[in-house]
Amino acid sequence: MKLGRSMSRLIKRVFGLLAASAAILCTGSISPLQASELFYTTCCFNGSSNNLVAINVQDVNHITTTLIGEICCGGTAALALSSSGTLYGMVGNPFFVSQQLATIDRATGNTTLFGVPVPGLAVMAMGFSPDGILYAVGGCNPSFASPVGAGCTPGPPNYNALYTVDVGTGAFTLVGSTGAPQYFMDLAFDRHGNLYGVTCDLFPSQGDPSTLYRIDRGTGAATKIFDLVGSTSIMGLAFDRSGSKLYVTDWYSNNSALYSVDMKTGFLTAIATIGYGTSSGLELAPATN
Repeated sequence: MKLGRSMSRLIKRVFGLLAASAAILCTGSISPLQASELFYTTCCFNGSSNNLVAINVQDVNHITTTLIGEICCGGTAALALSSSGTLYGMVGNPFFVSQQLATIDRATGNTTLFGVPVPGLAVMAMGFSPDGILYAVGGCNPSFASPVGAGCTPGPPNYNALYTVDVGTGAFTLVGSTGAPQYFMDLAFDRHGNLYGVTCDLFPSQGDPSTLYRIDRGTGAATKIFDLVGSTSIMGLAFDRSGSKLYVTDWYSNNSALYSVDMKTGFLTAIATIGYGTSSGLELAPATN
């Protein structure tokens, strides 16, 4: 049964990516993306550590990706872009021991660490609210039982908890536990200021679906919206500039993909392959930056 489900997921992904390629190459194809949308994500390249990658949507038939540069000091799984255009990450090496807030140059990938180290949270999800507050989810309880590496399993009361982050000092302040069983991989705000988050297994082979939640900014409590259908390893989440259309990227080792999300059903529509693997974090650049 497990093999059958895995094959089914693989077939869905293959057909989805084929559809994405056709949409890019065929004249007159319809894409849910607006023209001139610029996203940032982190990917791995040729086995190297974390790299910053730009996904540029020039028009419906031209979607390009650009490798910008390596993110130092162990890299980051979390990105957050302020309204002024400053890109932040939580950089750590080793990742599950301690991290530190950093700014990342969007032109080069050069990374500047600042503020206080934050031990034991393993932050993989961050996002700025419309009113300029930086939120993050942390509190991973690391499990090294998996043959392919470490994962996050439920543990202490503050596992998978929501925090606010002081962008001046890098300090974290606890809001409250989300209560979600799987770990949050990215956060995004819609046009109404609602906070969304996506969870998934750290490794696709573990089989649980990626799930979209709405998170209460006052308490941290997460309410499930639906499981996403089309990929089980979603680790990037971003709304478009209108704050109404949602896009995601997945964490596949060879070639991650960019998808749009049907907010009524949870079905994913593949838009383009990125060209690099293990996409984590997704941020849309402001129109004037």
